[in-house]
Amino acid sequence: MVQILTIKCVRGRCLEEPFERTVEVPDGFTLGELHGVIQSLTGFDNDHMFTFFTGRTHHGRRVELVDAEDGEDAMGGLYERPVSGVFPLSKGRKLFYWFDFGDDWMFQITRRTNSRQMEKGMKYPRVIKEAGPRPEQYPGLEE
Repeated sequence: MVQILTIKCVRGRCLEEPFERTVEVPDGFTLGELHGVIQSLTGFDNDHMFTFFTGRTHHGRRVELVDAEDGEDAMGGLYERPVSGVFPLSKGRKLFYWFDFGDDWMFQITRRTNSRQMEKGMKYPRVIKEAGPRPEQYPGLEE
């Protein structure tokens, strides 16, 4: 089975235009792998800290996704958690990915309630819908 996730940038210091991608990911796909997909979709340099949290909005009260049994390796346990283990969320809650705590890139992640069978020979994760250009992480900087 594959899950269908929509990833929408809702905030960022340099966000100028809406950015949204819908991707199919296989069951068992982890939050750590989702971080990698978002980095690939945006073209960002993976050069800052990040986390996942839930909240009613991206700027309201946040609930960090850390299990009590994760102990000292709480963040490692978090990123090994399957996305399917995060959903469904409590009523009114949303999942957010926060990258670069200075520039505050914030992405809202939603999951469709229906899932599909994996297609034979198809490579996952895969983008099935795109809207808007990639946001620029460092606009105006020459490479």
